[in-house]
Amino acid sequence: MSDAKKHDKAEDQEMQDANAYYDDSYMNSLVADAEELMPSEEFEEIDEPVRQMQESVQKFQEAEKLEGPQPETWQAFQPQHQQIVENMEKMNASYQQQEPAEVKQEARQRTAASIQQADSFLKDAYQKLMERDRTMQQEMAAMREQLEMMQRIMVNFSPDAMMKCMMAGADYLREAEEARKSATKESTQAHRSVYQAARQSVHSVYQNIKEAPHRACEAFKKKAYAEADKGLRRVAGVFDKGIAALTERRNAILNLSPLAKQAEASKQPEEALKQQEEQAKQEAKEPAKESPVRQEKANAVSVQQLLNPETSERAVQALADAAMAAGYNAEAVGKAFTDLKIAAISSPLPEKQPDDRQPNKNLDMPLTAAVLMDRDPVSKAGLFQFLGSQGVTKEAVVQQCTTWKNQADKYLQDKGLVAAKEESKER
Repeated sequence: MSDAKKHDKAEDQEMQDANAYYDDSYMNSLVADAEELMPSEEFEEIDEPVRQMQESVQKFQEAEKLEGPQPETWQAFQPQHQQIVENMEKMNASYQQQEPAEVKQEARQRTAASIQQADSFLKDAYQKLMERDRTMQQEMAAMREQLEMMQRIMVNFSPDAMMKCMMAGADYLREAEEARKSATKESTQAHRSVYQAARQSVHSVYQNIKEAPHRACEAFKKKAYAEADKGLRRVAGVFDKGIAALTERRNAILNLSPLAKQAEASKQPEEALKQQEEQAKQEAKEPAKESPVRQEKANAVSVQQLLNPETSERAVQALADAAMAAGYNAEAVGKAFTDLKIAAISSPLPEKQPDDRQPNKNLDMPLTAAVLMDRDPVSKAGLFQFLGSQGVTKEAVVQQCTTWKNQADKYLQDKGLVAAKEESKER
C-alpha cells in the first residue's frame, strides 16, 4: 500500500473516531418517544430545535471534508450532547408519570435550551472552520465582478485582448472551483491539499490583479488606449500564470507523474488511442505549427460571420464542432444555443455609443465555442453589449439567436448526434 493510501486510510479512521463522539440514534429514539407522549404543539418546541441542530451537524461534517477531521470540536460537543439526552429522558419521564403542567413545561424548556446551546456551539465552530473558504469565495466573486466591470466599461475595445482576458479569467476561476468540488466529493488528504493550494493561489492572484482592472478602466475613460490595452493583457497574464502554477501543484500533489499519465492513457479505449496516434502522425507531417495567437484567430468565429446570411450556417456549424471538440455532447451544444436565445431575451442592450467611445469600432468581436458554452457569465453579456453598440436592435438579436438555434439543431440532427445523446454524458 502506498504512503498516500495509508495516509488516507488513517485519516478516514480519524474522521470516524471524531464523529463517534456524536451518535444520534439513541437521541432520535427519545424524540420518537416524545412525539407519542406529548401534544403536537408542545412536541414542536423540541422537534424544531432538534432538526436545526442536526442540520448544523451535517454542515460541520461537510466542512470537515474540506478542512479535515476536527476531533477537538467533537470532544467538546460530546458532553453537550449527553446533557441533551439526559434532559430528554427526564422530560419524557415527566409525561409518562403525568407530572403537573408546570413540571412538564420546565422539562421542555430545559431540554430545548440545551439543544439550542449545542446548536449555537456547532454553528460557531462551523463559521470558524469555514472562514478561509469564505475568504476564497469572496475573492473569486470579486474577480468575477472585476472581469464583468472591464467588459461593461470597455465594451468593443481591443476585442482580441478583451476576449483573451475574459477567457483566461473564466478558465482560472473554473479550475479553482473544480479543486474545491473535488475535495468535497473525494474527501481525501490529497484532494484537500489541492483545494488548499487553490485557496492560496486564489488569494495570490487576487492580490496581483486587485487594482489592475480599475486602472485599465480609468485609462480607457481617459482615452489612454495603449495603457488600457496593457492592463487587459497584464490581467490575462496573471490568470494564465495562475492556471499553470495551479495545474503543476495539483499534478504534484496527486502524483500525476509522466508515468502515471501514461498509465491513465492506457485505460482509454483502443479506438481513441488510434485516433490520437493518427493525429500525432498528421501533426508530424506539418512543416511548422502556427503560433497560439494565429491558431486562436483561425478557430474563432466572428459575430459578423454569424450575422451574415451567406456565412451564418457555416459559422454555426463551426461553433457546434468546436464545442463538441472541447468535450460537450450534442445535447449540451443544443441547450447552449437555447440558453443564448433566452439570455438575449432577458438582456438589456446598450444604445449605440458615440464614435469617441469606440476607438476600435471597426473591429469585430470573435465568438468562440467557450463563449457560447458560457464558461463565465460575462461572456454572453459581452456579445450582447457588442451587438447593441453596433446598433443592432434587441428584436433583431433575439430573431438571430432563433435562427442560430434552428441551424444548430438541423446540423446536429443531420450528423446523427442528437439521437446518440444517451451514450455520452454532459460534461
